[in-house]
Amino acid sequence: MTSPERSDEALHVSIDLWYPDCWEIEITERLDVGILGYGIYMTGSEVTTLFTIYADDHESVTEGIEAIRASENVHSVSQMASGFRQTSIPKPGNATRELLVVHDGRKQISQPLTSRGFVCTGPIDIRGGREYWSLATNHDRETVQVKLDEVREQMSAEINVRSMKQQSPGTAPTTLPVDQFTKRQLEVFQFAREQGYYEYPKETTAGELADELEITTSTLHEHLHKVEAVLLGRNGLTRLA
Repeated sequence: MTSPERSDEALHVSIDLWYPDCWEIEITERLDVGILGYGIYMTGSEVTTLFTIYADDHESVTEGIEAIRASENVHSVSQMASGFRQTSIPKPGNATRELLVVHDGRKQISQPLTSRGFVCTGPIDIRGGREYWSLATNHDRETVQVKLDEVREQMSAEINVRSMKQQSPGTAPTTLPVDQFTKRQLEVFQFAREQGYYEYPKETTAGELADELEITTSTLHEHLHKVEAVLLGRNGLTRLA
């Protein structure tokens, strides 16, 4: 018999969040860099994470690495050899560096989320002082909200649910070619998709999106058109991972 808090179909939950004493959030808020986090391994109070730091130029990447090394919550930083991956993960930004970082796991929100039945479905994108998570869970919608409230209380976190949708069986999402976009283009396009701009009928307008992002409508259209031009060349708009 199915538990009342479980759903027969998995939910895909997209969130962005902030919480105190997170070195990744602090660095991306202070510097013009972004960080992708994946490959997390925890041993006791320590966490080892594979990160990709990205920016629009190599000088910003170098400055970001120096800031990571200087963080009091980071124990060690090792740079990975170029081309170590047999299969590449697309990355935004013109300059990137792969890092293996050992840091304080007690300051991370990963365990509070995963211990409550959330599974991370892709790299955690940390930019502009916030973390962007793509999660899957078999909780129902009401239980998702309850579990996220628990995480908010435990971590003094601000968590914004960007979207919550059922993932239909057999429709695996396609990863965007994010290596072809700037950080800002990717951010604007992801936000437009999550707010239902590309749904039929539209769930929001260009003006409303521009207001939320604090940019002009013409700037919004410029970012979206550049992304759309790439995707339409790949046989139409693909689903975000």
